[in-house]
Amino acid sequence: MKLNYKDSELLRHLCNNGKASQRELAELSGFALGTVSNHLKDLEKKKVIRGYFADIDPDKVGFTLTATIHLRIIKGKIMDVQASIANHSRVFAVYDITGEWDSLVLARFKDRQEMDDFIKTTLSQKNIERTSTSLVLNNVKEDLRVII
Repeated sequence: MKLNYKDSELLRHLCNNGKASQRELAELSGFALGTVSNHLKDLEKKKVIRGYFADIDPDKVGFTLTATIHLRIIKGKIMDVQASIANHSRVFAVYDITGEWDSLVLARFKDRQEMDDFIKTTLSQKNIERTSTSLVLNNVKEDLRVII
């Protein structure tokens, strides 16, 4: 989907401040308040804007372990396994990837026991052939925003 100028401008401002009111967006963009309202409703309806949420620092709320987990999955079962893992509350991303592995999972845990439980239960599904788990030592950059 190609965005028009007004949509791009509004999204750019929302990336900088997701709490901006429609009135603030109108002032920043120079668009009429009704135009802002209509464009935001349309972007939400089309699922371009999927939601609004707080950007919470995981470390400050106790999630001190971040793991990257590569999975090799039995052919024909990839989508089922990915969907199952995506439902886990500690998983914040599941990617279908190319290369040696079939999937990449990103997850956060409060401690080693919680991660161990996840590995021994969720990752021990019969359709997972092999896994490779790495712990993140330092977070150099993590920005989930899409910059317009």
